[in-house]
Amino acid sequence: MLVQETFLKPSHRNPNIQNYRIIRNDRATARGGGTVIYYKRSLHCVPLDPPPLEGIEASMCQVSLTGHQPITIASVYLSPDKPLVESDVRSLLAMSNSVILAGDLNAKHPHWNSRVSNRHGIQLDLMTSLPSLGFDVIAPATPTRFEVRMTNDLSDVLDIAILKGVTLVLRSIETLPELDSDHRPVLIQLGPDPQLALPTKVVTDWRRLDELLQSVDAPTLSDIPDRIDTVEAAETAANGLTSHIKSLINECSREVPIRPYERMDLPDDLKALIRRKNAAIRAHDRYPTDANRRLRWALLREVKARFAELREDRDSKRFGELAPSHVAYWALARALRRGATDPIPPLVRPNLPPALDDLDKAECLADSLESQCSPSSQPVDPEHLLKVDSEVDRLAASPPTGDPLSPTTVEEVESIIKSLHAKKAPGPDLISNKAIKRLPHQLVLLLVMIFNALLAGCSFPDQWKEATVIGIRKVGKPGNLPTSYRPISLLNALGKIYERIILARLRAIVEANSILINEQFGFRAGHSCVHQVHRITEHILAGFSLSKARVTGALFFDVAKAFDKVWHNGLIYKLHKLGLPDRLVLLIRDYLSNRTLRYRVEGTLSSPRTLRAGVPQGSCLSPLLYSLYTNDIPIKFAERKSVKMALYADDTALFTSSDRPDLISSRLQSVTDALGDWFRTWRIEINPDKSTAVFFTKVLNYRGRPDEITLYGTPIKWSDQVTYLGVTLDRRLTFRKHIIRVRNKAAFVLSRLHYMINGKSKMSLRNKTTLYKTCVRPILTYGCPVFARCEPGLLQKLQVIQNRFLRKATASPWYIRNIDLHRDFEIDSIAKHIKSIAANYFEKARNHPNPLIAQSCVYNTLRGNFKNRCRRPLHVLTDPDDPITLANPPPIGTVHNRTTHHTTHLHRLRRRRRRNRVQRLVRA
Repeated sequence: MLVQETFLKPSHRNPNIQNYRIIRNDRATARGGGTVIYYKRSLHCVPLDPPPLEGIEASMCQVSLTGHQPITIASVYLSPDKPLVESDVRSLLAMSNSVILAGDLNAKHPHWNSRVSNRHGIQLDLMTSLPSLGFDVIAPATPTRFEVRMTNDLSDVLDIAILKGVTLVLRSIETLPELDSDHRPVLIQLGPDPQLALPTKVVTDWRRLDELLQSVDAPTLSDIPDRIDTVEAAETAANGLTSHIKSLINECSREVPIRPYERMDLPDDLKALIRRKNAAIRAHDRYPTDANRRLRWALLREVKARFAELREDRDSKRFGELAPSHVAYWALARALRRGATDPIPPLVRPNLPPALDDLDKAECLADSLESQCSPSSQPVDPEHLLKVDSEVDRLAASPPTGDPLSPTTVEEVESIIKSLHAKKAPGPDLISNKAIKRLPHQLVLLLVMIFNALLAGCSFPDQWKEATVIGIRKVGKPGNLPTSYRPISLLNALGKIYERIILARLRAIVEANSILINEQFGFRAGHSCVHQVHRITEHILAGFSLSKARVTGALFFDVAKAFDKVWHNGLIYKLHKLGLPDRLVLLIRDYLSNRTLRYRVEGTLSSPRTLRAGVPQGSCLSPLLYSLYTNDIPIKFAERKSVKMALYADDTALFTSSDRPDLISSRLQSVTDALGDWFRTWRIEINPDKSTAVFFTKVLNYRGRPDEITLYGTPIKWSDQVTYLGVTLDRRLTFRKHIIRVRNKAAFVLSRLHYMINGKSKMSLRNKTTLYKTCVRPILTYGCPVFARCEPGLLQKLQVIQNRFLRKATASPWYIRNIDLHRDFEIDSIAKHIKSIAANYFEKARNHPNPLIAQSCVYNTLRGNFKNRCRRPLHVLTDPDDPITLANPPPIGTVHNRTTHHTTHLHRLRRRRRRNRVQRLVRA
């Protein structure tokens, strides 16, 4: 949608439309003018900067189409008092091979149905004859501009479009009788009829697929060998089984058109009202009298009110059918966390023009990912490199020793298939998990034979090493950089089942031999982010609680592309040194070698790329392999220096306490030097510029600070706060910044839910409460065992969000107390909810098998007499109840009835409103 004469200034906010993006070009000084382009979020549209122009104002974008080269579209406006310069038109048309300029150029000429000619029209008509420009002018047959006080005879065509290099068929160009303006909207339709060329989707007849899968004597299974006892036979059988499943899916699938939207079923009286409204608009266009204008506006308001009533009835029926356990609540929570996805803008390429079309973007992103998944370029000791490579080559050349890997069973494979998520996107083989879950017992038995042959041969088939990668933009990152997109790998379905079989054997060996260090909390059962953050905060607060308070220094390292930079030979070397069976090590080596990927952008695939380093993104094996790769981090050396280490996957932190800041810096510096050598030895890259050091102290205006700490000669900056594993830690551990951050995030999510949870919504109060507990309250309470020790006034900031929800859900006036709303909803206050979460957390942490977690919960909660004693997380369990909890004690021996209490609340509301209305009448 191209708009001109917006009258917007740079200081004005965007006039946004839901689900649309805006491109605007404002006049900086003079009054009037301005152009805007609106385009739907789902369109593959890229904003462009207009070229230098003398008189024409323009907003521009480029739209990618299927079956046509990209088209540059511009919303143009030329003031009547400015000349139409040929250089402006030439510059706009030179933006690409296909250009559409549409808007108000104040150019009239009979060649495009205008009643008269003016100087702009004569100049533009002369330009159409120039072969170097080569454009056409199109315009509607009916007038586009009406003066407010003019009759129909003085109207004229003023809004036109200029087309160059557009091969789409012009279906129609017409004026619409809408809007209260002197200009009427002009609708241009290009290309095939959307009713005849609707987008399609593939629909599968799952019942028929079940019937065909049962017939295992299909012709495509003739390629599967009779005996599957070698790796070659297993790979041949895997290819045959994949082809068989794909052929059956194709046979049971068909393309059906996708309707762009579903029309609302309108009642007959509303259809008649709309016809009356349209007739009134046409009458006003012919005779703009006051009576016709009043009738038009009255009918417009009536139609709007009737549509609002119809939507309310529809929403009431839809929301009323939802149960509190409906999957829609969890889907909504994921969507709110994920946010909207936008098309990829032009990507910056070194020494090349920006990548505009899908193929160039896919190749650009594939190049970036290929460079990321390559060994580190940091200097490495050549002797160590030769030692590792030769040891790995020797291991690969020698026959494996030890017992063979335990074979899989039908029960194991069936349990893995049952646990697959049915709605996951398929990989390069285009076989979805939903189809895999329908495999009959005979084909599952064939899969078991294939997997056992591959396990015996320590092999991973090459066809299962291919990946299709899509990119999701990282929050807060610029969209024009290829490194701003997080790669998501889509793997082959049968390969993912095989990966889980390998993971089960690897995890069993690791857990049986207690190989992983206790400091590594990442991707381990019973270990969470909150456990690691709680361990660090407890260490800091323990220093604050001593009679002579200690200060704590902590370093938080930023590992660059940790999973993508894993050195393959280094990982295999470490697995062998950890004592893993040779057969399993050889299987993992074959699993990591010769992996390829193809980047996909809007259905367009890049050329294949080979990954020379890194563990496969999206694989269930990758987290454990990375933890084993970093398992020999020099923790013993750090302990000798009184420095502790905290690991959560690639998040690495060092912390130490002392009453001397200079001692803290010397300890951290010595451990940092040792870590730097270890990082370079194993080709792990660290960003010193993005790493952060924090000096934790209890003193409010502490002026001392440890000396500068460097890594590879680059200083690590000291900061007053850091966000570690989702929790913001400030230097005094007040958690003020963290609570403000999560409060703002929860308020934003609550505002997005306003349509469903406001007082006028037809959704039941029970479902509104479920929506709040699912989408909003988890944001407020994440990491609450850690920050619950903060001042009660800070927790009140979180309570305000809950109060806001309760008042919004019931449309309660100011005189209804929050205490009554909590009682009617049977919802705990934030303080009580946090206390219950903390009690459950500490009860489990005290009995945790990891001693580092259990030790952080063992201390005396009774306060001493000395003044330096401070609150610690366990103290929240002995805090008195908040006012809301004290005012609403739980009933003894009775079950609270939400419906009854809310009905009583509504009756009380109505009585108060009625009483206030009577009092106002008496005073009047």
